[in-house]
Amino acid sequence: MNKSTSLYLDFLRVIAAFGVLLVHANLPWFSNGLFLRPELGHKLVMVFFVLSGYLIAFTVDKKNKGPKVYLVDRFSRLYSVVLPALLFTYLLDFLGQRINPVFYVDKINSGHQLIRFFVNFTYLQQVWTLCTKPSTNTPFWSISYEFWYYMMFWVLCYLSGYKRYIGIGVVALVVGLKIILLLPVWYFGVWAYKFSSKMPISAKHAKVVFVFSLLAIVGLTFSDITFFEDRLPYGKPPLYFSSQFLFDWGYGVIIALNIYSFSASIFVTEIPVFISRVIKYLSSITFSLYLFHIPLLYFAAASIPYNRSNYIQTVTILIVVGIIVNILSKISEKQRFHFKKLFERLFNINTN
Repeated sequence: MNKSTSLYLDFLRVIAAFGVLLVHANLPWFSNGLFLRPELGHKLVMVFFVLSGYLIAFTVDKKNKGPKVYLVDRFSRLYSVVLPALLFTYLLDFLGQRINPVFYVDKINSGHQLIRFFVNFTYLQQVWTLCTKPSTNTPFWSISYEFWYYMMFWVLCYLSGYKRYIGIGVVALVVGLKIILLLPVWYFGVWAYKFSSKMPISAKHAKVVFVFSLLAIVGLTFSDITFFEDRLPYGKPPLYFSSQFLFDWGYGVIIALNIYSFSASIFVTEIPVFISRVIKYLSSITFSLYLFHIPLLYFAAASIPYNRSNYIQTVTILIVVGIIVNILSKISEKQRFHFKKLFERLFNINTN
């Protein structure tokens, strides 16, 4: 992957992660609607899905070290942030409830919290009709989707013949309809990568596609287009976060086209070193930002007296949240090596 495409993917990841932060900062318990509208959040997660598919396809194509290493890399990457985020959520919500119990009354499901944490730890929080979160940490819903997409891709890449069909059937039976419905969005990223090498287009045509797809993304992101909202309300049963799957498919296709066309057009060949470093650094903390920010926002809203209608005060809190996430990301990233060693032992991989 060339440097410009890699940097563009990092840029999209940064926009999506910080966009999700601003969406949650818009909620009434944190601010009085000062930031991004709630409906933008799900669309930004679809950006993550397409990016994930693209990057996993690239990794398997260029750095394929076999089925066991694939699993080790995926598990260590996830758990290095997922486990600290679960522990942090439990601790911060516990402290927050001791400081301001009334604030949390309608924000945490009562009962069975340890089971909810365990279900999220095992990525089962969105299978079939289940929809549960660890305490206040709503963004964990998408991690269940991501994990099972990784498993489905493992089956497609490393099994063949009847074993592949059995593997696909087993994964489908485990996860159920909701997760399968958004699999195409993730897989559009895979196709965007594969088409970039197998179906290249001229730089001239790529630029046209890039511009129009970018305009379409911006327009759809801020639009109010929905499908079957009266029958399949978003976030509610039976499909919960997959309720708007038709829109998500179309949105995912356009994001994939945007990435595919950028890789062929390369508008900018030389980007200032400072800007490049900032984007890459922010990109390196996006996973931590995604999973750590919500309990921090809840804790701040519950324990800090501030004016929820004041931009300066709310933005100041968001900056502090960003600083804390940066510190937590450093701690969690250091654990990835230890998780990798653990899973290598579990999968009996000899690294010597």
